[in-house]
Parts: sequence; C-alpha cells; structure tokens
Amino acid sequence: MKSSDKYYTGREVQRLLGITEPSLRNLVNQKKLRKVIPPGRKTGLYLKTDVDTFSAKWEAFLMAKELPKITFRIARSEDLEIEEDLDTRAIGSPGVSAKIKRTWHALNSESDYHVYYTNKLVAYLWLVPIREDIMEPFLRGEIHWNDIQPEKDIVKYEVGKPVQLYILGVASEPDVNEETRMHYMLVLLRGTGEELKKLGRKGVIITKVYARSQTPTGIAMAMHVGMKEYEPMPRTGKLVRFVLDIETSDSYLVRMYKEGLAEWKAKHEQGA
Repeated sequence: MKSSDKYYTGREVQRLLGITEPSLRNLVNQKKLRKVIPPGRKTGLYLKTDVDTFSAKWEAFLMAKELPKITFRIARSEDLEIEEDLDTRAIGSPGVSAKIKRTWHALNSESDYHVYYTNKLVAYLWLVPIREDIMEPFLRGEIHWNDIQPEKDIVKYEVGKPVQLYILGVASEPDVNEETRMHYMLVLLRGTGEELKKLGRKGVIITKVYARSQTPTGIAMAMHVGMKEYEPMPRTGKLVRFVLDIETSDSYLVRMYKEGLAEWKAKHEQGA
C-alpha cells in the first residue's frame, strides 16, 4: 500500500479543512489530529482516517437540529457596513469600502452571502460577476477597485449568458477559536452551494471563478473550495491568484451549481 493511500500531507489537510498551517499545528497540539512520521520519511503525515473523521464531525454538526442561532442569508445593502467591519477585524484592513460595495450591490445583489450567529455577522463570501475582458487586468492589479464602473463592468445575471465571477471578499469572525471559525465557514459554504444551485436552476452560465489573496487564511480558503493557482500569472511576492474552472472542477460548490444547471437544461430541452 502506498503512503498516499493511508496518509494526507500537511498541505492536503489544510486544503481539506480550509485551515492555515499554524491552525493545523494547533489541532495537533490539542491532540485532535495525530502527526506521524512513517518509516523512510523525514516529514510528518496525517492518517486519513483521523482527518476524515474530524471533517465528518463538523459536517454532522452542521446537520444537527440545535443550531437555531446560526443563520445564512443573502446580504442586503444595509449590511455592508458590518461586512466592512468584519473585514477590518479579520484581515486588518477594510478591503473594498462599503461605499464602493453599495454601488456594486445595486447592480447585482444575488451573490453576497452572510452567516449570522445571534444576529452578529460571523462570516461572509461575495462573488462578483465582472465583465470578462477586464478580469485579467483586474487580477494583475492594472485595474483597481476604484476604477470599476458599476454600470459598465458589473454584470447582471441573464439566462444562458456566460459569466465569470470574482471572489471580492471572504472573512470569518477572528475572535473565536479555530473550531468555531471552521463551523461558521462550513455553514457559509453549504449556504453558498445552495445559492449557486439556485443560479444554475435559473439558467445562469458560470464559466470560471477567480480570486487573489496574500493572507494564509485567504489562500487556505481558496484551496479548500477547490481553486487552483492561475498559472498564466505567477505569484507576486505573497500574492497568489486562483481560478476555479467550472467545466473541469469537481469541488463541492461546483457540484451544487451543476446540479441546478442540469435541472435548467433538462427543462430547456423539454420545451425546445
């Protein structure tokens, strides 16, 4: 049996759980995951059974009934200030200001996803549909947030029209332990998957999702949802650019979207 059949590498565990390397060390120190060094290896590995059990525990926790205080919903315009506050506390800067976000939100308000715990915003993910011809200049940094012209550059969802998405922001409550943050993010991803499924049912054709990040948490999150480094643009310092190809990816979010799109296609073909 190959070691890859029995063990995960540290990087694989980080991707599967959506955590950073320091967070993985904490889980080992807390004896929630075991790090072992098999014969013939110098670096530690993690038993797949341990990691899969740990991951499944949180999936089961999501399905439990005792979660009335946690809610998922699409953000409203009046929620953008608290989103900006979460950004500031989670990553040390407000990112895109609430003022700019509000002009984008007015053009397409269907893809800013929020998770609340006892009415407090604890996680969010915003997927912005951006015009295809400015996506690469935007990723390279040649176009700044302030250069985006909402009426021209923010795309509205239309049936059968291909669209590319950009992850404008993702953050979770920093003042909780790693397990609680992981739980918030799992709720966020589950809700996001359901909303993408709804977009598929409407006949929205998503082709690719792009992102960029230079923080360990942001990079881990991109890997967790199945994104790959965008090879045409090499890393710039700590900045990493990512892409999720809907056609080839088998990530959870893509599977949910494709389920909805398949339903739309089936109805469309029946009515043709």
